[in-house]
Formats: sequence, C-alpha cells, structure tokens
Amino acid sequence: MSTKAPIALAGACGRMGSAVERAVAAAPDLAIAFRADPKLAVAPGCGPDLSSLGVGSVSGIVDFTSGPGAAEAAEQAMRIGCVLVSGSTGIDDRARAALEKAARSVAVCWSPNFSVGIPLLTRALREAARRLPAGWQIEITEIHHGGKRDAPSGTALRLAETWKGERGGRLVHGRQGITGPRGADEIGLHALRVGDVVGEHRVLLGSAGETIEAVHRAQDRTAFASGCIEALRRLLRQGPGWYEWESLLCGD
Repeated sequence: MSTKAPIALAGACGRMGSAVERAVAAAPDLAIAFRADPKLAVAPGCGPDLSSLGVGSVSGIVDFTSGPGAAEAAEQAMRIGCVLVSGSTGIDDRARAALEKAARSVAVCWSPNFSVGIPLLTRALREAARRLPAGWQIEITEIHHGGKRDAPSGTALRLAETWKGERGGRLVHGRQGITGPRGADEIGLHALRVGDVVGEHRVLLGSAGETIEAVHRAQDRTAFASGCIEALRRLLRQGPGWYEWESLLCGD
C-alpha cells in the first residue's frame, strides 16, 4: 500500500481551501494532515496558523490566504523543511521577499492562478509579443466575483508583465474623462466585479485592420485546486529553488 504524502493547508476555511480539500480527498497520493485558518481553534490536526507544526511533520504546505499569510507560510516552510505551493493573491513586496527567501532552502511555487489554461495563455502571449510587428497594442480585461479583494487580479498583472517584459510599455488602469488618443505604449488593464464569477481573463491584441482575442474562463474553483495539487506533486520531486507554475507544467 502506498503512503500518502502529508500536507498542511493554510486558509482551510476559505473558498479555495475548501476546493483544495475536495481535490486532496480524491487524490491517491496526498492527505491533509493539518488545517490552518484564523477561524480554527488549536486542536489536534488544526489551528489558527501553522506555528504548531513540528519540523518534518508534513511534506508540503498549500497556502491560499493573503499577502501576510503567504509570508507566514514561507517562514513556516523554511522552519519545517517542506515545499510550499502558494496561490495567495495581493502579494506585496514583503510577501514576495519572504517567498524568495524561502526558495533558497526549500522548493517554492507561487502563482496567482493555478489553472492549466492560464500558463498556456501566458506562453502564447509571450510568443505573440516576440513575433508581432511594432505597433500592436494590448488590452487586458478580468472579471471576478464581487467579494474579490484585489484589483486588478494577480493573473491580469502577470499577463501584463509578460507583454511588458518583451516589448516594454506602461500599465494603464482603466480610463476616465477626456484621455486623448491611446498612447502607443499603453498596456490597458480593466477590472470588473459582478455576481459570483469565478474568474475570466480576456486578452485583446490589435493593430491596423485586425485583432486577436484570447479568453480563459474558470467555471469552477476545481480548476485552480487541481492545478495546485499537480504543482505540489511536481514540486515534491524538486530541490530548493523558485519554480514557476508555467515551467513546472510545461517541463522547462
């Protein structure tokens, strides 16, 4: 009988925490050994945070909390000596620094979107940015449920930075008033919040006489949970370092 790898789930009571819980329950090779969430009291197998975990007690941490929560998960991963997969959004400089510090001693993968489709869309956008002639422009629109705390989404920012990394430009968040003609270097970003939309990202590329449009829709949080679990599996085979979800998925 194979032994299931024990993992800790930070943000266990949230929407994504619940989705990860269901995904792990169906996995033959993983088991949740500890659940952490501010809503949970200290008890065997759970608590408000990860501080009660013993060194070597879990093989990995899955984190879906917040910027400060991701920083705390990174510190605990270093202390425990386990891999870390974080899908927390709203990452600030402190959280990013903590994740990068952890990656010097354990394997870390942070992504604003663990669906399978977004890494492929990102790769296609990077290739388009390299190959399209000068003069092509980009607009990015994202739609999420009304309860989302950050805007634009981390995924929209990642897509924008992918284009910017290849062609330069400046991020423009929405437009209002008499803005004048669109600047050639603009990277338009637009955030919509409505209902219970799980997530939609739309990339529109355009030049004189033609446009290219690509859309990714997540119909259920299962898409993110399944990708996160797959990232964890692949991370468990890696040594210390920073790993992009795109690279883990595509085998780079």
